[in-house]
Amino acid sequence: MATQQAFNEALLKLATMMYRIDGKIRLNEQELVDLIADDLNWQGVSSISAVQSQAIAEVRDAIRADKAEAYLAGLKDALMVDKKKALDTARQIMQSDGEEAQKERRLYDYLRQQVLV
Repeated sequence: MATQQAFNEALLKLATMMYRIDGKIRLNEQELVDLIADDLNWQGVSSISAVQSQAIAEVRDAIRADKAEAYLAGLKDALMVDKKKALDTARQIMQSDGEEAQKERRLYDYLRQQVLV
């Protein structure tokens, strides 16, 4: 079973994917991700900003390679520590700008129906 810290890192990566998947990075989405990060009980060896930077690079590469779903599937074990929080976080980001992009919805549905089951 994954640790709480592994969950924290996976949650940051999930949040990053959710706000970047539609190609429109809005300030309110970025602020929400920052609030989520601030709320984590961070115990990592790497700083939270280092993990966020790494997540941005990984997510950008996954989106470019059309492998967003595979990227999320790779986070499964860590996200299973708190499935509800992972789904709630993804939904919050998806709905934060008042507009649900099709790519966001598709990724959320994949997360809910295929990854966190």
